[in-house]
Amino acid sequence: MKVSNIMTRNVVYVEVPGNREHLLELMNKHGVMGLPVMKKGTKEVVGIVTRTDLMQKPDEEQIAMLMTRDPIVTTPDTDIKDVAKILLEKNIRRLPVVENGELVGIVTVADIVWKAISRMNIDKPIKPYVQKKITAVWEGTPLPVAYIVMRLADVQALPVLGNEGQLVGIITDTDFISLSEVVDESKVSEVSAASEGTKWSWDASTYIYIAKKKLKLPKKPVSEVMVTNVIKVAEQISVSECAKMMRKYDIDQFPVVNAKGDLVGMITDVNLLKVLLET
Repeated sequence: MKVSNIMTRNVVYVEVPGNREHLLELMNKHGVMGLPVMKKGTKEVVGIVTRTDLMQKPDEEQIAMLMTRDPIVTTPDTDIKDVAKILLEKNIRRLPVVENGELVGIVTVADIVWKAISRMNIDKPIKPYVQKKITAVWEGTPLPVAYIVMRLADVQALPVLGNEGQLVGIITDTDFISLSEVVDESKVSEVSAASEGTKWSWDASTYIYIAKKKLKLPKKPVSEVMVTNVIKVAEQISVSECAKMMRKYDIDQFPVVNAKGDLVGMITDVNLLKVLLET
């Protein structure tokens, strides 16, 4: 199967020069979490910017400073197995599709899983692809702490555990974006000046105000904002059936439970890509 069979053709994109506010407007309006960046007035792809960039660089306003420059691109005639390999090796979720130097589409992990793997009738269970080592948080964890845990673990979702260790919810990076605000934080630095004729006399002072933007989250426990109606999958469900569920619920990851209903790991759409490299 070729990229042209599954790519999104009407691509939402941003241009440089541009700013964070416009980028957020487009992401919220179209429900996307990553956009190609075009040189203004052209169809030339000069970068790509994602929700992760927004979270990690709260002090940056200009898209040119937020984006990843010179992104990897693909073509409409590329086999999706080759694209899957690139996405896995580079740990990225989307590739702009370029033809004759111009943007003609975009292909994402979700496109491959929803439009290809879900229709391949792959009966193999997801169990071998489940992430067994996962990071979870307690339901009483303050949101700012949970965000730091997510960032340090380099994951996009955290299962939430109750007082008895049972799965009670889930919180994702999308939730953090919607809950956060960028605020100005000012610091005062005192610099003293020497008196005339006295090299080491420090009797005069001046103050320098250093302003920096910071991501601020409400000091609420995770339990107040987490998704409680968690969609779970069994570790024996087939790969294609799991892909169909991701498409149906517009979700890119599920907690995985065993026959007893106990949490045993997480399965993501990226994990399912590995199946293509085995066929």
